[in-house]
Amino acid sequence: ACPAHNYTWSKSEDWGSTAEASGSFGNDFVINSWNPSQVWGVSRYDTTQAVNAYMVYQLPLGRGRKFGSSMSKPLDAIVGGWETSGTYRQTSGLPFSAGDGSRWATNWQLSSFATPSGVALPPIVNSTNAPAVSGSAGPNLWANPTTALASFQETLAGQTGSRDAMRGSGFFNIDSGLYKNFTMPWSEKQRLQFRWESYNVSNSVRFDPASASLSLTSTANFGKLSSQLGTPRQMQFALRFTF
Repeated sequence: ACPAHNYTWSKSEDWGSTAEASGSFGNDFVINSWNPSQVWGVSRYDTTQAVNAYMVYQLPLGRGRKFGSSMSKPLDAIVGGWETSGTYRQTSGLPFSAGDGSRWATNWQLSSFATPSGVALPPIVNSTNAPAVSGSAGPNLWANPTTALASFQETLAGQTGSRDAMRGSGFFNIDSGLYKNFTMPWSEKQRLQFRWESYNVSNSVRFDPASASLSLTSTANFGKLSSQLGTPRQMQFALRFTF
């Protein structure tokens, strides 16, 4: 067995950033140049907690192993040479903001973030089929986006609003591999390996908060999600010959 794991607890703050997965420089800028501290907050890529684990395990059964070390080659070809591996990763949710929309109350070029209205924000549940504020239902940050919308108001002139005060789903993924090694009968230095590898074994769904519609001037789809963190379950099979 060859296990490895690590845990990270951290915090990153800045005036503007974007999540690495977005592939762009983002849209976080200093909105009020007379008071830059208004936009100070946690980074878009801030993941408070992150856990990673990795494991490779060779079953101790077969020729030259702890159990069945003297078994025949035909039997070893069936029960020996098995190996398994697994990786696990989980993080805290990524921060995100609601936008003030096309108003430009403080900056002629940059729209502010929305401001909390004082109405309690309902919990973020990442509902898979929530009723929309207007129109068709679908995946949403909130079970009732109409109630969530009431938790925000237009940002006044001279203000920046609330940046990165909410957090969505964190990343969660488990990958696995199952391998069978065959020693060639004509040479023990040559081997054939069958590989069965699976990604996102649990087929878990985590929505990307950056894909949510969160503008106060386009509220029909407020909170609606359009993409996931990660991909659905995938499998691949392969043969590997070593000599």
